[in-house]
Amino acid sequence: MNFRVLGPLAVQAGGIPVNPGSARQRAVLSALLLTPGQPVTVEQLTEAVWPRNPPNDVMANLHSYVSNLRRLLEPNRPPRSRNTVLRREASGYVLAVDAECIDAVRFERTLHEGRRHLQAGTHRTARRTLEDGLALWRGPAYPEVSDYALGAQTASRFEELRLLALESLWDATLAEECDFSALAAELPALATRFPTRERFSWLLMKALYRSGRRADAIDAYHRTRRTLAEEYGVDPGNELQELFGTILRGDPIAGCA
Repeated sequence: MNFRVLGPLAVQAGGIPVNPGSARQRAVLSALLLTPGQPVTVEQLTEAVWPRNPPNDVMANLHSYVSNLRRLLEPNRPPRSRNTVLRREASGYVLAVDAECIDAVRFERTLHEGRRHLQAGTHRTARRTLEDGLALWRGPAYPEVSDYALGAQTASRFEELRLLALESLWDATLAEECDFSALAAELPALATRFPTRERFSWLLMKALYRSGRRADAIDAYHRTRRTLAEEYGVDPGNELQELFGTILRGDPIAGCA
């Protein structure tokens, strides 16, 4: 089985898409995929599926969803045999699947691998690894449980990791790529969408300056400075200020590797 939670829940068996069922049944599976291999209590599943106003027959509904999911996850299990993939324990329901079959887990692994390559200076490998990880994304993480506290927290954490992966990808690309004009054409969208995320501004300024657009790089700095001042009442960090000083002086910046 392969589970995709970086976007609307999708399930595949042997590379073939499998219908995970109704919206509430999808929420049950998504809640279990938040903590694979760990017990999820009935109370937690109830909160995930019905964040507000749960019905009186919660247990009957949950039993139905779990039964359906068991048939989905173990289609060839003999009748009355023990459930091994989605089993009930004293502390709750456990989804016993290999974590690597979940795209969110694979993404986090590729992010760490990509950043290790980036720090080691193997920029091309870092770039390819990070691109592979980012290609797993199809939309916001765990959308079926976005109103559930743990689901919202997990989605927020993965969105932060996605932005870190984008920053790391552009770091690797700037270190490897010699045609900075192409990079300067793509980075403004990220810097505009996330104006208070200084790393995107730093990368944009660097790409603009390297492509011979010194005035545009200076303008990019001032836009970030104004946004930080207006929204948070703070100045840009040291790294951004140092790059700005380098650009103002017209000092060279190391080229591609």
